[in-house]
Amino acid sequence: MAFINKSALILHLESGSCRSGLDRRLIDNWVRKNDRSNVITNPARLITAGERGDVKLFATEQSWNGQAYECVLCHTQFRGLIDLNRHLASPRHQERVYRCPLSSCNAHFVSLSALCQHIESERCGVTKFRAVKDAMDSLLSRVGRLTL
Repeated sequence: MAFINKSALILHLESGSCRSGLDRRLIDNWVRKNDRSNVITNPARLITAGERGDVKLFATEQSWNGQAYECVLCHTQFRGLIDLNRHLASPRHQERVYRCPLSSCNAHFVSLSALCQHIESERCGVTKFRAVKDAMDSLLSRVGRLTL
């Protein structure tokens, strides 16, 4: 399978639909182990992230508010219970454990794919630094090898 960019590959893996069996939890755990210098991870957020990584949120019929199924965390409404559960399984309500490696940027993200999209957008100028580009290329090439 070919991907348009690295963030698309990571998003595919995080979705849990890849034949490799990888999902967001496995990738997050792998990044925690491999980003020992906390270049792209926020160590203060990682203290509880590992514990919360195994928690799965799900909704029941009690989420029906008379008009729609409602998320108790953000009050977004969904037509179907399956849609609400898909929302709860998404990174929407997870901690922002990833951060832009450019100290002046201060952007934080809930998923590795979101961080990659930020870097690829070149919005903050982080890609001007060769060391950041090399570090991300190295990290992402190792993630790609996880699928083999």
